[in-house]
Amino acid sequence: MQLNDKWQGLCWPMMDFLRCVTAALIYFVISITAVAKYSDGAYKAAGVFGFFATIVFAIDFYLIFNNVAKFLKQGDTTEENTAHRAEAGLWGHGDL
Repeated sequence: MQLNDKWQGLCWPMMDFLRCVTAALIYFVISITAVAKYSDGAYKAAGVFGFFATIVFAIDFYLIFNNVAKFLKQGDTTEENTAHRAEAGLWGHGDL
């Protein structure tokens, strides 16, 4: 559907990050409820699969967080270098 091209004002990595966090929390709560409240074997199996899904979403959360953090660090360093160069040019020191 190429929604990223249609809605360019959204920060898509942050949206993916929030999706992972929300999914991990929902699966975790539902898994705890299924295991604690019901004693049927099917509910226990559903709880185990829910915990597995929680782990998968948590890993995805961690990987996305690292990618977003690296991206933000790159943006900070380029802004600092640009600001430093502009400041050096402003004071007549040239490129340092």
